[in-house]
Amino acid sequence: MAAHGLLNRKQLLTERQASLLAELRSHLEKLMAALERFGSDVAPDDLRVLRDTLEHLDELFLLVIAGEFNSGKSSFVNALLGAPLLAEGVTPTTDRITVLRYGEEASDELVEAYLREHTYPADVLRQLAIVDTPGTNAVIRRHEELTHNFIPRADLVLFVTSADRPFTESERQFLELIKDWGKKIVLVLNKIDILNKTEQEQVIEYVRDNIRALLGSTPEIFPVSAKLALRSRSDGDDETLWEQSQFGSVEHYIVDTLDEEARVRLKLLSPLGIAQRLVKTYLTTTEERLETLREDFVTLDTIDQQLKLFRDDLTTDVQYHLNDIDTILRDLEDRGMQFFDEMIRVTRLPDLIRSERTRQTFEREVVGDVSQQIEQRVNTLIDWMIEKDLRLWQNIVDYIHRRRTPAHRDHLIGEVGGAFDYNRGALIESVGKKAHQIVAGYDREEESQLLAEEVRSSIAATAITEVGAVGLGALLLAVFQTAWLDVTGILAATLVAIGGLYLLPAKRRQAKRAFRERVSGLREQLRQSIQAQVEREVDRSLARVREAVAPYTRFVRAQRERLSDLQGSFSDLDVALERLRADIDA
Repeated sequence: MAAHGLLNRKQLLTERQASLLAELRSHLEKLMAALERFGSDVAPDDLRVLRDTLEHLDELFLLVIAGEFNSGKSSFVNALLGAPLLAEGVTPTTDRITVLRYGEEASDELVEAYLREHTYPADVLRQLAIVDTPGTNAVIRRHEELTHNFIPRADLVLFVTSADRPFTESERQFLELIKDWGKKIVLVLNKIDILNKTEQEQVIEYVRDNIRALLGSTPEIFPVSAKLALRSRSDGDDETLWEQSQFGSVEHYIVDTLDEEARVRLKLLSPLGIAQRLVKTYLTTTEERLETLREDFVTLDTIDQQLKLFRDDLTTDVQYHLNDIDTILRDLEDRGMQFFDEMIRVTRLPDLIRSERTRQTFEREVVGDVSQQIEQRVNTLIDWMIEKDLRLWQNIVDYIHRRRTPAHRDHLIGEVGGAFDYNRGALIESVGKKAHQIVAGYDREEESQLLAEEVRSSIAATAITEVGAVGLGALLLAVFQTAWLDVTGILAATLVAIGGLYLLPAKRRQAKRAFRERVSGLREQLRQSIQAQVEREVDRSLARVREAVAPYTRFVRAQRERLSDLQGSFSDLDVALERLRADIDA
């Protein structure tokens, strides 16, 4: 495509205009960099439009002719050029984008599959390039797509509507698209020769009212007959036909009103409008996503809160279970003290001599079913821990399920791609699925058995080495038997000193002290071992939850950092572009 750049025609740019153009280019390049950082969610059409805008920033002023097929777009262009350069007809005749540029000789070249370039020695083409587009309601949808894709490059859109069917629904929809891109629009009401004066006024008023309601302002409206204008020029500039065509007003506007300064101004405002539209779209999207992430942080904070409560509950409530075990051991100690007070007496020497009988009495009256009681309390503690663990996962399942309801997901992102929503939703789904699987596959009996073995092993690891992990009951019995051996040692010494009865009170105190130390050691051993096991179980449960949530957590934190940076970039560009618009308007 031939290049007719503004920068190649520097004599047409003032120093101020060149400065504004350079500033605009800088902002467009920053916007491109921001969109590239935005990632795969950027709509491909948005990137294409921005690249095209940058690529064609230096080109000649671009006047795009748009409208429905059979509205007379080609006739209008031919009348403006003064020659039947483009084909006309009642069926769609323009199947490609056609760019008309100035050339000393007429030529026609197919540049791309759907893009033709004509050159023609018309004076108007020295000032601007004209683009003729396929009809917006063309039978071939590819034609309409071409027109939609080319509109963003327009510096001025001249929209042609037909007097016999003005402002149709498809035209209204297309004008909304042009409005979204912030393009300046001029309306041409063609074929007015088919209407009388009154009808013309009625149609003009109808079009004016509808366009004002749609755009919020009223663009220039030029009623013309392109057919009469072309006939006038073909007939040697027939003045009567030229007056009837009313074509002079629109030609004056394009050639004279749009002087060099006005065209440069529009040339700057056109890409500025594209940039502002894209900035607002992606700034809004970024802010919506940051708001979504704020909700995600609430989710993560809530889960962290549940984990903290889980730890606090287990740490606090385990003391009640340990206190129950302490009570059992205190009762054991009290019975032992009473046993020694009653047994280590002169009157009980015959019984003390029968040590096996005394041992049996000790085990029956002092030890009793202490091991079973403690075993039962430990099992109750284990069941309680299992229940807490299961309840933790159920709470997470319920909470994630609420986060996956329509009120909390699929936030509106407009037409921007949905990779963010998809990835975020997939991670939330993954956490929920993981939690659900754990709850669904939770075997209380198996978990209890495993934890019981861990508790027993934990206690046994700090107990008498030879006992090993043979069960809590066997361990306790071994401890009590050890205590009994200490007692029998004391009793044996008493029997040796039978001649010195005054030693009995001292030996009784020694026996009681030894037993108390054994029971106290057992109490501390049980407390430390159970507490250590509870802490390990808490850490294990919390680690499982954090492992399940970790990908989601990483995504949320990484996205917040990225989107916060983008929000700053888009916000800065929004302010800078608005300031540039004010400078251009000034």
